[in-house]
Amino acid sequence: MAKFGEHLTYDAYGCSYQALSNMELCFDVLNDLVKLAKMRKLTEPVIIKADGNTTLGGKDPGGFSGFVIIEESHISIHTFAKRGFITLDVYSCKPFEEGKIVEYLNKTFEAKDFDVTKTSRGLKYPNENIY
Repeated sequence: MAKFGEHLTYDAYGCSYQALSNMELCFDVLNDLVKLAKMRKLTEPVIIKADGNTTLGGKDPGGFSGFVIIEESHISIHTFAKRGFITLDVYSCKPFEEGKIVEYLNKTFEAKDFDVTKTSRGLKYPNENIY
């Protein structure tokens, strides 16, 4: 058995309000990340404006949410402009180097601080079909 893939999570704080509230920029970021990770997109990115979620007690003031389906899995983004916060995932069955991705995101969103984790997924993924 071998691992299935890799999952990068990126959370950034103190980001530019203008960048986080720019729908076109979020669309471009998803396209750019596909290229930086050397992946192949299966769909155009989808970005929607998400109103704040009142059921979370004010925790979610709204922003943009989006994703792009890639041949290798997906990339997703969620912005919270009023909080200066972004959360983003790159999930892929193909290995990728996260350094350029993190550098690009920090620069694009002018992050003052950030957290990154990269984990292996599907640690018991079978090497052959079982059915």
